[in-house]
Amino acid sequence: MNPAGPPAGHGRASAGVPSLAGRLARNWLEALCAAMLVAICAVVFAGVFFRYFLHIGLGWTEEAARYLQVWMTFAGATVAVKRWGHFQLTIINQWIPPGAQRLTQVFAVLVVATLAGVMVVYGIDITRVGWNQTSPIMSWRIGYLYLVAPVSGVLMLGYCAMHLRGLLRGVALPGHGTPGDAGAGAGEGAHAPAAGRAE
Repeated sequence: MNPAGPPAGHGRASAGVPSLAGRLARNWLEALCAAMLVAICAVVFAGVFFRYFLHIGLGWTEEAARYLQVWMTFAGATVAVKRWGHFQLTIINQWIPPGAQRLTQVFAVLVVATLAGVMVVYGIDITRVGWNQTSPIMSWRIGYLYLVAPVSGVLMLGYCAMHLRGLLRGVALPGHGTPGDAGAGAGEGAHAPAAGRAE
């Protein structure tokens, strides 16, 4: 029996584990993509089941699944910008000194930000064109479908700004080493001594 309470360190261990609400707040876009994927599976399954087993055609399922797939694709592309997980050719970084790799990372972020800006400008234009058009089955505005382009472009610009600010402060892009360090994994091991001190 220990009247003093839980063992020392138990509170620190619990405090170090992020709560579900905290994880959802940080990864809300990933959760949205997962929810849309589940919705697509449910809608397609319902369409197939009703058509082939109950002989009832649900025409709206194809249209809803198509809308969800488009939105999920753009949301997933935004997540890739957030995590810097798009396809990359890192051969240039193997040829230049580690100290100069920050310049290539800054250039890459600026390129992605430029393309995101193009998505916003032209996405707004195409949304205006299709706003008064409706889909043939559910009578949804086609503008809802095109609206994902400027929305995802704005989010990409926000994540690019965060990456650029981190690079200017010496923090590497996600999945890369700290700019100026000797190796790609230097940024990952930089927190190890601090963790050891915390324990």
